Amino acid sequence: MANKADRANSGCEVWVRIALGALLFCSAALGEVKPLSINIGAIIALNTTNGKIAETAIELAVEDLNRNTSILNGTLLNIHIRDSKQDALTGASAALELIRKGCVSIVGPQTSVVGEFVGYLGVAAHVPIVTVGATNPSLSMHRYPYFIRAVPNDKIQMKAIAKLIEEYKWTDVALVYVDDDLGTSAIPALNDALREARAKIVFQAAVDPQANVSSIRKLLEDQLIELESRVFIVHMHADLALILFSEAYKLKMISSDYVWIISDGFANLLDSFDANSFLSMNGVLGVKRKLTQTDQPRLNEFAKRWKQRFRAQNPTIPSLELNAQAIVAYDTVWAIAFAIDRLLHMKSWKGGFSETSSSTKVLNFKVFDGGEQLLKEILETNFLGLSGLVQINRERGEPLECSYDIINVVGNNYSVIGSWTERDLNISWKREIHWGSGPTKTPRGWKIPAPGKKLKIAVPWQQVLSPFLNVKLDHDSAGAQNQTYEIKGFCIDVFKLMLKRLDYELPYELIPYGTGSVTAGYYDDLVYQVYLQNFDAVVGDVTVLANRSRYVDFTQPYTLYTESGLIMIVAISDKRSSDSWAFLHPFTPAMWITTVTFFIFTGAVVWFLEHRQNRQFRGTPRKQVLTFIWFSFSTLFMTQRERIASCLGKAVVTIWLFVVFVLVSSYTASLSSMLTVKQIVPNVENLESLIAQNSPIGYQQGSFIDKYLVQQLGVDESALRPYSSAQESADALKKGPNNGGVAAIFEEQIFAQKIFLSAGCNDYTRLGPVYKTGGFSFVFPKGSPLVSGVSKAILNLSESKEMQAIRKRWFNSTENKCNIESGGLDSNKMSLKDFWGILLFTGCVSFLTLVYYLCRLLYRFVHRNENSSHDKSISTRLRTFANYADKKDIQAPKRKRHKADTLPTSSELPVSTEQM
Repeated sequence: MANKADRANSGCEVWVRIALGALLFCSAALGEVKPLSINIGAIIALNTTNGKIAETAIELAVEDLNRNTSILNGTLLNIHIRDSKQDALTGASAALELIRKGCVSIVGPQTSVVGEFVGYLGVAAHVPIVTVGATNPSLSMHRYPYFIRAVPNDKIQMKAIAKLIEEYKWTDVALVYVDDDLGTSAIPALNDALREARAKIVFQAAVDPQANVSSIRKLLEDQLIELESRVFIVHMHADLALILFSEAYKLKMISSDYVWIISDGFANLLDSFDANSFLSMNGVLGVKRKLTQTDQPRLNEFAKRWKQRFRAQNPTIPSLELNAQAIVAYDTVWAIAFAIDRLLHMKSWKGGFSETSSSTKVLNFKVFDGGEQLLKEILETNFLGLSGLVQINRERGEPLECSYDIINVVGNNYSVIGSWTERDLNISWKREIHWGSGPTKTPRGWKIPAPGKKLKIAVPWQQVLSPFLNVKLDHDSAGAQNQTYEIKGFCIDVFKLMLKRLDYELPYELIPYGTGSVTAGYYDDLVYQVYLQNFDAVVGDVTVLANRSRYVDFTQPYTLYTESGLIMIVAISDKRSSDSWAFLHPFTPAMWITTVTFFIFTGAVVWFLEHRQNRQFRGTPRKQVLTFIWFSFSTLFMTQRERIASCLGKAVVTIWLFVVFVLVSSYTASLSSMLTVKQIVPNVENLESLIAQNSPIGYQQGSFIDKYLVQQLGVDESALRPYSSAQESADALKKGPNNGGVAAIFEEQIFAQKIFLSAGCNDYTRLGPVYKTGGFSFVFPKGSPLVSGVSKAILNLSESKEMQAIRKRWFNSTENKCNIESGGLDSNKMSLKDFWGILLFTGCVSFLTLVYYLCRLLYRFVHRNENSSHDKSISTRLRTFANYADKKDIQAPKRKRHKADTLPTSSELPVSTEQM
């Protein structure tokens, strides 16, 4: 009977095959060959909650597609689901099995470690892999051309978290992650994102995937609770994260002093948590992928069906709500179906598999012939799914756009307080954010020292007392185990007032560094002690320098920018004229020569204009020479006795007397200044002359100045002389380079102006430019969260009246005694450039007058002798003209008209005994 039944079944199978063959033949004859069914696969970690959620969604998607007659044109879609168990080898084996079954595309895997192996197989078999959970950025289409991601990679999510941290100006964060593929793949992405947000990971805590309650509590008690940073990023599976928050709540770490930020994988499951879970997470922030649903009724109907199916398949799991993981898995199956449907309609579907290489033979699978066309169509995906508009970036193989909701756990639920896109972060200030214990002010993100624990703050200790910093050993405690010190000064007052502007208490202890003996490199060594964590900070006159900032962080300088820099101080000398030739100093030699020349020239011009008609300018040659010399220099005191008769002479003399008045007034003022006012002149010309002569230069011992002079200004190291106090520097300047002293001192500008120059302004001056530095600042360890708050407090203090009061208290007694700002004093001697205008004017007037007079005299001579001079030689005519010019031509004054007297002729004039 059994044999008969087998034969009957075999016969039926034969008839079925014949019928199918006939159907296929008819279809081929009509030119419309269509497959009856198409296989697709899915690789899911069914031992995880997210895996079970995705499984139900994928099954519902296949059922909906097979019921929908508008897609695939009657072709059935078969789904083959395999469990990867989050194991790379198991996942690769599952992928190989699905390829052998003829699956043209595979949904999944969920984890990146499985994705590495499946990606290689997908490339080898030309089977597109569309993952719904592998977020490692290394799984890119550049490495795996057939690997497509339906979810954004970790770089996108971590950028959202970093932007949230930047928004609240937190700089140090701690990362708590699961030590498997999910956690480790996100660390590089988070580091890169935080670097752009000017923050960093200061501590990483890896949690074993199999960790229990006791191990997680030990992690919290031994490591996390003692961290200075109070900002924690949690990137873990939901089951481990719930244990972590439950234990943190018991340790009172869920409070307004802490900031907890959860990643998308955990945040997507918040809708399924009970009230107890939310209680231990109150105040937690997170990023949750935002889906732009547009068909809400369809989504609600699917959520209802999904929930019923999930309960039936997983009766032991507490009730869960539909989340983004399920929605994305559902839309992914539809995206593959749409791609297949387009190929069927274009009659480009190639559903066969063939052997193309030896590697595929070894693994016993074939290559999908239509893989390249299907991959291209999946990348062209563009439809409206449950998650919104589904589009793929063709170059990256990822969702075209992605956004996240910023959530805040409050009470028994969570609220959306903002959103993040790749363009911007938008926090809604209308919503009050809860921070652990309630809506308080934003946490600072780090803890202050615990009660009884004080910051160890180093203070530079120098034996020399200074208004900036003054450290004295209490003699009553000298030799005791715990010596006490009296520490005060401008720097200390600024520090104490700054602390009052902080919104938190900062307990501290000031500790003098060293023994008071400052040696070479003292300040650099002090700064380095902070880097070595021997001190928590430095308060004092420490200059901000680029090489120091490599090891520590500086706060905002508490000295003004105008006071920051190095200046060169030199000795000055009184150059008042005290020799017997002091009266010559007001004018330069060139000015003296020019002045005397103009006196003689002007006298000569006046003599020439007056000689023919003014008896006082006539006589013997000796008398005439003495007359014009006397007249010239008598105008200096305006005591000339000669009367000027001609109009031209009067014009020349009038202008010349004005010039003389200007010269005399200027000479008198300059001479008075030289003899009565102190003339301070630097003993040094400039820095270049010091370097050229290798003159000794002093600097403050222990500071950075010696390195600056050598490296930046080119001073020879052998020329440097260290001094430990301002008094030693002053004494060295007084001695000078020839007596064992120095030619100049380099000092910080603020120190030099308020102490050095103010106390000795009659002996020293500043010479040359200001070599800018960063000013005085407080020092903290690299990355210290205190820097930001202290800098803000310093800025607020610098704008207040209290800062002015501090300055007045410490520097008023010595400040502004004198105002010496010298870059090298110019000579008070007056030169030609001071008078060239007025001298040029009087010279031109005298010259033009003389030319005019000569032309007029020549004209008269020519007309008088035009008949008698034709036959004479040139020399004879010149002598005749000279005699004519020297001839007396004095006209008597006009008489009154009523006497009607006529003027005497030349023959009637009495003949003078003076030489004509």
